[in-house]
Amino acid sequence: MDYLDTYKIQFQGLQHGDNQYSYEIEDKFFDKFENSLIHKGQVHLDLNISKQDQTLLLQFGFKGKLKLECDRCLGLFSMDVLSNHNMLVKLTDEKVDEEDEIVVLPHNAHEINIAQHIYDYLSLQVPYRKVHPDDEKGKSTCDPEFLKNLEKLSQHEENHNDPRWEALKKIKLN
Repeated sequence: MDYLDTYKIQFQGLQHGDNQYSYEIEDKFFDKFENSLIHKGQVHLDLNISKQDQTLLLQFGFKGKLKLECDRCLGLFSMDVLSNHNMLVKLTDEKVDEEDEIVVLPHNAHEINIAQHIYDYLSLQVPYRKVHPDDEKGKSTCDPEFLKNLEKLSQHEENHNDPRWEALKKIKLN
């Protein structure tokens, strides 16, 4: 059995109304997704499924921590996650356009695997620029040795003038 099969939900036999599920999303989950932005994590998921005749409303509630790689120093750091997302599942044989929050399944479907949806919702929490948070004094918590080396390299680049650029600047000024 594939590990992600854990996230298959059999909705055919569910009671109408609210049905509660709980999941612990751990490192093993994120290992199943190639090139993941999230390296590790400990996230608790409370899932409520509200079943009607031809629809399911899935309400995801996430709370926990994700381990991300810093874009500046490449070290891992923890980021808190606290978010809620809703997804509507329609059961129909008609052709219906899917949207971000609407999933269409055939009328005779009896299960849905929510693993990809969980991963997508958690990935939406990852900021565009991932860096270690600053401490209470406003200083970076990145690897100090790495930051020293980065500073040395940037100073070396500033002091090193390429004669080709100087020639281009003269052309630009004329």
